[in-house]
Amino acid sequence: MSMPSPSEPSYEARLEAVLESVSDAFYALDSDWRFVVFNRAAEEYFGVAREAILGRDLWEVFPQGLGTPFEASCRAAMRDGTPASFETSSRLRPDRVVELRIVPMRGGGVALTLTDITERKTADARQRLLANELNHRVKNSLATVQAIAAQSLRSPDVSPEARERFMARLIALARANDVLVAETWTGASLASVAAEMANPHGDDERFTIAGPEIHLAPQTATAMALGLHELATNAAKYGALSTPDGRVSLTWTLEGAAEARRLKLIWRETGGPPVGSPGQAGFGSRLIERGLASELQANVRLVYAPGGVVFSLTAPLSESVTEG
Repeated sequence: MSMPSPSEPSYEARLEAVLESVSDAFYALDSDWRFVVFNRAAEEYFGVAREAILGRDLWEVFPQGLGTPFEASCRAAMRDGTPASFETSSRLRPDRVVELRIVPMRGGGVALTLTDITERKTADARQRLLANELNHRVKNSLATVQAIAAQSLRSPDVSPEARERFMARLIALARANDVLVAETWTGASLASVAAEMANPHGDDERFTIAGPEIHLAPQTATAMALGLHELATNAAKYGALSTPDGRVSLTWTLEGAAEARRLKLIWRETGGPPVGSPGQAGFGSRLIERGLASELQANVRLVYAPGGVVFSLTAPLSESVTEG
């Protein structure tokens, strides 16, 4: 076995250098609860020099930790080798929030890392507040549009069915907005969008929804929500959802090699009345086919098969559509 040269730092020296360089407070305890490591960040956080800490008993230095989840986690790590990680208010600084990680050490004892996450928690709270405010404003805007539309669409030239469809599309936009708010406007999962659009039509009772985890960017999630809304609305009026025994299967898979993964989605209706192709594609059909094709850069196909409508979509994974 080769020995380090006199000029080469030892393993202990290298480890100490690493611990001194990290910004998280780190300390280690032997099997008798005595401090054996106490880095510079720990000195700064606790306001005490390591010389005054090393060799002392944890519960002597920190008696306020007795009888708390901190003590229980430390003893579980020491006794059973069970690691723990949790967030808590700092008992030393009540205005701060910290994340504690407690892990057993090989040969006995435990190591603890303390990270001050106050700024991160504050930023998260601010982001949630902004997202809720955005949600409130969007809903107010949609309500205003709905009120204007209700007045404008009273014209005898506008059919009751056209008014109903327009209002339903606004409601679909609002439901898509709710899904995005739940994810703080970072986008939404395809499963959550599908479930939200299926909910008014019976959800689990009439729908089979299944597929791997897919994340949609905000604009893509809205386009998908509107497309699925149109499919569900048509199914409720003319297709599978217009009869008690009708069902809809909405499934998606990922296909292709890692560098060319593609999303394949299929909407399939069964158990409904015989289906015939409409004479002329309406706005809803164009929204389904062209809107999704444009937003997802997808190949789409809407087939009015005798046994029920089948809609298929194949789109590449991209910034708008991601796996996981």
